[in-house]
Amino acid sequence: MQISEGILKEADVLLASFLTGMILLFVYDLLRIIRRLISHKSWMTGAEDLLFWIGSAVALFAMLYRENSGYIRGFVIGGVMVGMLFYNLLFSSWVVKGSVFLLEKILFALSRPLVWTARVLKRPAGVVKKRTKKVLRFLKKQLKKIWKAVRIGLCKL
Repeated sequence: MQISEGILKEADVLLASFLTGMILLFVYDLLRIIRRLISHKSWMTGAEDLLFWIGSAVALFAMLYRENSGYIRGFVIGGVMVGMLFYNLLFSSWVVKGSVFLLEKILFALSRPLVWTARVLKRPAGVVKKRTKKVLRFLKKQLKKIWKAVRIGLCKL
């Protein structure tokens, strides 16, 4: 039994749309990972989402143009949606939770030397700050005395 070339082309387009849906949701998961690691304001989240959806539209158009000469077909939209649903049900939570867990552990391990260094430098920095305050207070008093003497001298003239 021979499968026609047209059917094979349609199956290829369906597979490409399925994979495109999975890739689009994976990219959105990358945004979700960044949002969990770095807090965002609501306008920033909106801007990121807007850029994501513009990029998604461009990616879908490029896939449609490359695979199907730019024709929008219902099964292509369905393939993208099924690909997104498939990725969301099977991989999304693992990717987001696992990546956030690993990245938090890595960032914690990388920040430890900085925390230790800050603790070591905190005491000497406090001593320097305290002595600097005393010196500045002393200089301020001396300048007030000098200014008072200058004012008195100017008034006598």
